[in-house]
This record gives sequence, structure tokens and C-alpha cells, in this order.
Amino acid sequence: MDGSSKDDEMRIMEGWLYRIRSNKFGFQYSRKRYYVLQNRLLKSFTSVPISLHKDPLRTAFVNSSSCVMESGKKSIRGKVFFIFTLCGISSNGVSVKLGARNPEEAAKWVEAFQKVSLKMTQNPLSLVSIKDHKAADVSSYWTIFGCHNGLRLFKETRNEYDQNKVVHSAIAAMSVIDGAPEVVFQILMSLGSTRSEWDFCFKKGSVIESIDGQTDIIHKNLNGDWLPWGMKPRDLLLQRYWSREEDGTYVILYHSVLHKKCPPQKSYVRACLKSGGYVISPIDHQHKQAVVRHMLDIDWKLWRSYKYLQKSQSLSVHMLGRLAALREFFKTNISSYLSERKDLKSENEDLFLEMEDEESELSDEFFDLPEPFDDDQLENSSHGDLKEMVLREDGFLCNYKFTLPKDQNGDLPNSWSVPEPSLFQIRGETYFKDHKKIPAKSTLMQTIAVDWLRSDKREDNLAARTGSIVQKFAARGCPEFFFIVNFQIPGSTTYNIACYYMTNTPLKDLPLLKKFVEGDDAFRNSRFKLLPHVTKGPWIVKQSASRASLVGQLLKVNYIRGNNYIEADIDVGSSTLARGVASTCLSYFSSLISETAFVIQANTQDELPEHLYGASRLNYLDVSKAFWANP
Repeated sequence: MDGSSKDDEMRIMEGWLYRIRSNKFGFQYSRKRYYVLQNRLLKSFTSVPISLHKDPLRTAFVNSSSCVMESGKKSIRGKVFFIFTLCGISSNGVSVKLGARNPEEAAKWVEAFQKVSLKMTQNPLSLVSIKDHKAADVSSYWTIFGCHNGLRLFKETRNEYDQNKVVHSAIAAMSVIDGAPEVVFQILMSLGSTRSEWDFCFKKGSVIESIDGQTDIIHKNLNGDWLPWGMKPRDLLLQRYWSREEDGTYVILYHSVLHKKCPPQKSYVRACLKSGGYVISPIDHQHKQAVVRHMLDIDWKLWRSYKYLQKSQSLSVHMLGRLAALREFFKTNISSYLSERKDLKSENEDLFLEMEDEESELSDEFFDLPEPFDDDQLENSSHGDLKEMVLREDGFLCNYKFTLPKDQNGDLPNSWSVPEPSLFQIRGETYFKDHKKIPAKSTLMQTIAVDWLRSDKREDNLAARTGSIVQKFAARGCPEFFFIVNFQIPGSTTYNIACYYMTNTPLKDLPLLKKFVEGDDAFRNSRFKLLPHVTKGPWIVKQSASRASLVGQLLKVNYIRGNNYIEADIDVGSSTLARGVASTCLSYFSSLISETAFVIQANTQDELPEHLYGASRLNYLDVSKAFWANP
């Protein structure tokens, strides 16, 4: 067999991909390269290689500690990419962000990387499959080597490539924690002073850079008290990724990186975490307990480390003991922690915010809202909660029913209000010169109503329903125009949050809105931008819903054009990530104050400055009080 045939046998996957990077100003760009996944090597070329013996531009190693994360659909400088990130590849644990031009190609690459990583150790607790908490045959891939403080300790089984090498084996531990997975997750993510109440390795920590809603760079200084006598203190600079699965499992992944804002410190030796992380899985449907898995593959940077592998493993085992400390922390301190320690903030970043568990807030969940009235009762009822009077400029009054009452003070649970426009940042008149955004001063449309519905099916085109405010205005020949944003949240019960915005200004006097209404879906998806914000709520919700986005490039949006309205039906279930975020938000709604605004993005100078078209705030929504939609 010639060399070319051997090359072909080793090519697992190959094709054109785009390397996604950021320049010094933070703007992303792409570079087209031909990638070949050959055995355990990932090689990049500027053109299609005739032979793999040709020197590549770059080479990286895929190993048992590598993992691949799908990052979804994104537009970069006018090109749409389906992005995935390779974490922990090569010896220094770097990550590489790659993009394919279609979802099928991205899925093939993701599957190929997963197969290669699994082949190296077939390890159900490695980072590529650490999210699979149901993987059963641990003994086939890990060797149990001890039990310490009630934790079973496992050591990674050597693969064929590492049998004759001196390597730092990954180790893992498991424990059952008497706490809800989301609470365990919040505590593990905290870099504040509360971490030292259970993490004996931790001295202080900070967030160096927030990359996106699920990724950041963190720095940890480790406490020297637990290290052997004479050993210099260690620190870690890590890229951290987190996510929530549909079944309520939380995943936190780490690996060491380099960052110009955090160079090595003289008083510390920087250890290298090749890969590590936690998986927090619910045990039962009530989510009162969690199985926590903790894995470490770390090089402590000991002098002549090949002579001190046993000492290195001893340090790693000691660090895994934090899991036992966390278990005891939940047994003895968690009740006082939840009532007294509201702040899970990092000392240097506004990342960790209040946990909403004070008694006064918990009582809000049991606020009784009046049951819906029929039309006759509404006419004679003193309850104004379910009835609104809209006053036009000419004095005309329009009555309509809606499912959420308005409460501008935000004190009434299960209500809506209008937030201050200045809460949202939009593109200013000089944006294309200095890329600066400015606080919005006003909205072009008035927030009229919010519907909070549930159904056994997806509810589309709410504006067209008989009796809706939109149809009542249309029946009277009123000139007002409506924009409805309808969030469709899937599940065994489908929930809808529909916000109704209205303007008295003719469309011809709002040229960008007119262009949007009369344009095609491609144009609409390139301009329709949502600006989410969470004023009050758990940290994970604030992180999950914190970035402005062109929603049509991430989710399926069905635009419906009526005589006096346009409705955007946003299918949250069209993205796995968004579905997980929505599931998280639903579980926290009763302790959440959240805002949403929308703009039609300005892409040319003559469209600047941008205008905020509409904004609404939701106050402590109660899932059990969502109104059933008409059959």
C-alpha cells in the first residue's frame, strides 16, 4: 500500500471550515482553511492537500480531555456560520472556534470530533461525554483506586497512545448533594467570599473577561495552606463554559488558557488545568438532590514532575476533596446561606447577583389574582385588573380584555409595566465611526398590553383572533398600527408571552418600520433585534438572557402581516440552547423581573441613530396563572 492510500485511511473528516477569531478591538472575523482530521490530529491548510505529508499551517491534538461545544448560528460580517468550539485540544489546552456554512456540515464535524475523543479513552466522565450523567459502565473506562471522605475516587484508564508515556492521569470523584441542582450550580460558579466557606483550596478569584452568555475567562489564586510545606502557591487562569440541559442537568467545563490581561504572577506558579469540570444532575423529578461529578486533569508544574507523579496525584486527590466539603456545607449551612447570603457576586465583576429567597419574596408566589370574568361581569365589575381603556388622541375610547394587569410600580405579581427606555443601549448617530452605543431616550410605539397564555399546542397569529385589541381597532376603522412580539415556549404545555405595541404615527412617516413591514423575511431577520434585560432574578437567568441579538438568525421567526399589524411569532423551541434557557426562565418566573425591547437595526448611516420601537417589563409571572387560550 502506498503512502497516499495510508493517508486516505487515516482521514476521518476533511473539508473547508472557517476559523473564527477576534481582533484587538473585539470584532470577530473569519479565515477560510481546509481542515483534515487525521487519526488524533487536526491539521489546517490554505488549500486542499494532495498528501498529508505536506506541512500544515497548524496542527492540534485531539485527546480524551477534548470536548466540542455547539455554539449555534451566528452572522459575522455578513456571512452566516454554524459555529462549534473545540476545547482542550493540544498539550496546552487551547480552544478553537470553527464555523461551517450549513448545519449539516457542522453536525458532521461535531460528531467526528466526539468519536475521536471517545476513542482515545472511551471515557464516560471525560469532557466530551461528561454531560451524559447516565453513562453506566464506569469500571470499563476508569479504575477505582480509593475512597476518601465518602467519595469514590477514579483514575483514568490508559489508552494505547499513553501506555508507555509519563502522563498526568485524569481523576474523578462523585457525591450526592442534598440540594437542588440550580443552587449547587450557583454556589460552584461563585468566586465571591462565600466560596471559601467550603472550598479550602480557594483564596480569591475574579472574572477577567466575559466572552458571551455561557463563556468567560476567570483567574483563581489558590490557598497555600493545604499545599505541602515549601511548595510555592499556585494559581489558575481558566476558560469556563457552562450550560443547562433539558433534563435540568448543569455542566461547568474548564481548561487553562493564556490572556494578556492576566500574565503569570511572581508570587505564584501557574498550574495547567488540561481539562476539568462539574456535572450537576437531578436525582428525582422534584430536584431536591443532585449527583455531582467532579473531574480534574491538572499539571501542577512540579520540578522534575516525571519523578513526582505520585505527589502530583496526591495534590489532585486533595483538591477533589472539595466535593466532600461541599456536601457537608449543604448539610449544615445551606438554610442559613439561602436566607442570609444573597450575594453571589464576584469581587471584581457584576456577574453574580442576588438569589431571590427572602421570605417576603417567597410569599409573592401565593398572591391570588382574580379569576377571569366574562363580558357581562366585566361591564359591571369594579375589578379593573382585566380591563383596559385605551385613549386615542381624538378622545376615542377602546375597551379590550387582556390576561395580565398593568402595574407600573412593579409590586403586583403576575403583571406587566413599561421600563425606562434608558435601560437599553442603542446605536448612536456616530456608531459607524466610534462604535459607541447610547441609552435610548424614548420609544416610537406605546406598549398597550401583554398576554400570558398556555395551550396544548403552539398558538400562532394572536393578533388575528376575534376580540383581540388589534381586531377591535380594525373593526372601528382606527388608523393605529400594531407590532406584536409573540414568544412561543414549547413543552408538554406551550406558553405564550405576547407583547402588543401600537403607534398613531402613519407608517409612511416611519420609513424603516415601513420597510420592515413591507420587506421579505430575509430582510426582517437581518434587522429584527431583541434587547433582553433582567432587573431581578438568579444569576443563571441574568447570564442566559443578557445579550442583544438578531433573533431571526438564531431562532425560527414567523412574520404575519395583517391590515393594521405585523406579528413576529418567535419559536423558542427551534434552538436547543434557547429551549434550555426558556426552561430555566420558566422555573424562576415567580421571582423574576425581566424586560424586553426591540429595535429595527440600523445598518447604514442614514438610518442612524437607532430608535427603540417598544419595551415591556414582566413582574413575577406565575406559570400556574397563565390563561388557557381559546380552543
